[in-house]
Amino acid sequence: MLFMDVSMWAPEHRADILKHFKELRPPAGVHVINQWVDLTGGRYFILYEAESSEAYAAFNLPWSDVCTIDSVPVMEATEFIKHMTERGVKL
Repeated sequence: MLFMDVSMWAPEHRADILKHFKELRPPAGVHVINQWVDLTGGRYFILYEAESSEAYAAFNLPWSDVCTIDSVPVMEATEFIKHMTERGVKL
């Protein structure tokens, strides 16, 4: 399943966040597709696929001491429209 995470941190955690980034190694079952940094500071966006809830947790829990993560399951719009159409939903 695809997830788009927005991580947010307070300025006083900047050094801890940089340390985490340097040590970032996605666990087995997580494939990072792309990632972006808010140039104004304090936010990080990452799109990734997690094969299981265990992989998802292993990827996110280590960050819980330095930031807040807003995690959203996502799907490409064309795929979503296809699924809804197949189920008889008129869009």
